[in-house]
Amino acid sequence: MPTSSSSPARLALADLPLRLLAEHTRTITAMLGGAARSLLPGKRPGVTGTVMTQTVRAPSAELREAYATWCGAGTRYAQSTPPHLVCAKITLPLVAQLTAQAPYALLSVLNQGVRLRLHAPLPVDEPIQLEGRLLDASDDGFRARIHSQVTVGTASVPQAITIDAMAAVMLKKRPDSDNNRPATEPDYATVATWQARAEEGQIFFWLTGDFNPIHTLPAFAKRTSFRGCIMHGYGAFAQVFEGLANSGARIAEIEVRFVRPLPLPSPPLLIQRARTPDADGRHAIRLVSADDFTLFQVGHYLPAKETR
Repeated sequence: MPTSSSSPARLALADLPLRLLAEHTRTITAMLGGAARSLLPGKRPGVTGTVMTQTVRAPSAELREAYATWCGAGTRYAQSTPPHLVCAKITLPLVAQLTAQAPYALLSVLNQGVRLRLHAPLPVDEPIQLEGRLLDASDDGFRARIHSQVTVGTASVPQAITIDAMAAVMLKKRPDSDNNRPATEPDYATVATWQARAEEGQIFFWLTGDFNPIHTLPAFAKRTSFRGCIMHGYGAFAQVFEGLANSGARIAEIEVRFVRPLPLPSPPLLIQRARTPDADGRHAIRLVSADDFTLFQVGHYLPAKETR
């Protein structure tokens, strides 16, 4: 199984033009609005099932190219939008609005994972149509679970991608337990490497509009329980996705759980997949540190069927 190396020097913050930020006004406005609503007194009902629809412009070619350079995709998305950019930028404002319906403070929400079902490439030259709903907003007294689903398409491709975004709010400390690893692990092979720099969160903000200060402001992050900035979960997921793609994987569906925060700067990381699929044809995948195999993301992907 070939190994591809993800160089941390692909794209620096200084390489990004200021004009890219103009593409993120929708994201920034939605996140600020959701945060403000979450701070208002009173308990929101957490109504599930309500449908929200939006039509938005596709990212510019300049933004897609910069993003593809950052995640190591090369020219793979010359005629389509990267699926992980869709969940990190295009659907993020809608997911923020859906999450704000939940009866929990948005500023306390942490992304816990994502599932992408890739039905067709998302065209780059048409307005993007979004349909989202809040599927779950509940808790067990220790952790709240917030599950949103968004269907993404265009007029010519009504259903290109289905995104399930999972988030959580820690309500109180759960008794210590470490169930992150299964009793029996697959035989993993390394397909790519990556190491996140200190400025990686700021770069990802520049590319997606996700300005959460836990990722972008060291002075703020040092005063949190993380004691410093952590990487966007979607940003690390993008590196996992492209590490797999660069090793030859053709992905029809992928699901990843964000096990623990990735500190910035990060240790050297390994992107790994199981050498053999499970009974359902899915390959287990994970993002681990190279020195002690600390687990940061874990999941699986289903290969796309070969077409003739």
